[in-house]
Amino acid sequence: MRIGRIRSGVILISLGIVFLLNNLGYVPWAVWLRILSLWPVILIAIGIEKIFAKTRLSFLTILSPLLFMAAILGPVYFSAGLGQKVEWGGVHRAPERYQWSKDLDTSAVRITAIIQVRAGNLEISSGTPGLISAKLDYWKREPLTTYEYSDFDSSATVEIRDNDRGWRGWSWTAWGAKDWEIKLTDRIPINLRIYAKATEGELDLSGLKLKSLNLDIKAASLNIKLGDLVDQVNGTIESDASKLSLLIPEDIGLKIENHAKLTSTSFSNISIMKYDNIYQTSNFDQASKKIVISLEGSVTRLVVKSYQKSESI
Repeated sequence: MRIGRIRSGVILISLGIVFLLNNLGYVPWAVWLRILSLWPVILIAIGIEKIFAKTRLSFLTILSPLLFMAAILGPVYFSAGLGQKVEWGGVHRAPERYQWSKDLDTSAVRITAIIQVRAGNLEISSGTPGLISAKLDYWKREPLTTYEYSDFDSSATVEIRDNDRGWRGWSWTAWGAKDWEIKLTDRIPINLRIYAKATEGELDLSGLKLKSLNLDIKAASLNIKLGDLVDQVNGTIESDASKLSLLIPEDIGLKIENHAKLTSTSFSNISIMKYDNIYQTSNFDQASKKIVISLEGSVTRLVVKSYQKSESI
């Protein structure tokens, strides 16, 4: 029995299953962080092969590919919710909750909001009476929050950074429980920058006076609803194996300048013309309100659809 060939086959099949479930939407991309956290299993599996390969107990080397399979598909099992009632060692660690808010400075004429999050769920919307209000989960280290105001140009900058690193939970059920809910002011123009890794998000930005949107995302899945409260929204999206869904008002002009490796696209209830690397709505030149987005990197799936003002995200 050539255990090396069996091991290689098991690894390839297991990885293929994970990628397939990612692309079909059954398992979040954050599962890869859980898989990588089990790297010591590789050492154990190889050690078993070395010890028993040339002994009368060589049949025990079959444990090596089985361990690889468990390390890869085990996190998938629990991420999909199939093992949500199982707690390893009977220990379950819940995340802590950090709340932060800032009053609106009436002298500010524009805001830059910077948000960085890893491995969680992100919700952004309008509706706070102040400048910002946030409810932020974390495992060990509180998120870093800062506020700065410049008298030079009457601008304000708020920043929230995820301060956690690596594995923070003691059970598979702890994963995916880190939720960030952030509300921003709808009174003055906003430049929004988001850095997200292994994150799922619902970004309802339709109620914000959004001037620019800059996304730097890796293995993320984001639903983004844009509005028409300013004449033009300029966006830059730097993606690495992420999924994007854009909702835009039905009468707005949209132009997407694609410089990314785009695996698949879907345009629903919207008239799109394509030429060279440009996707553009038929009404773009005549529209009074416009959205211009530049795509960079790689995008697994891009979905664009229009909505009526009464629709929610």
